[in-house]
Amino acid sequence: MIVDDDVNLARLLRTILRTAGYQVLTASDGEEALRMLDDASVDVIVLDLRMPRMDGREFFRELKARRNHAPVLIASAYGARTAQLELGADAAIEKPFEPDRLVDAVTELLQQTGPRPA
Repeated sequence: MIVDDDVNLARLLRTILRTAGYQVLTASDGEEALRMLDDASVDVIVLDLRMPRMDGREFFRELKARRNHAPVLIASAYGARTAQLELGADAAIEKPFEPDRLVDAVTELLQQTGPRPA
């Protein structure tokens, strides 16, 4: 799942991950992502920090409060690594990044945690 309010970037990231063989859901903010997660199970969440309505930090905290254990990759131009440490996220990648770096980060998280049963 990609959670990012930049529609064009989310579309690009979805294309990159689909080309690498992944199925991808997208949400434009934390509230939409949480609603989607009520009905869907995901193996990895690629999370932007700065979004309207519910930002990435708020989403992450609510995700964990709901006991969802999907690994989270913080993808942001605004302190991704700092947020990773602050929140306890599984990984971080600073925007802008090369497409291969995103695929590598998602693949690594899946190898560490394994896909979750549907």
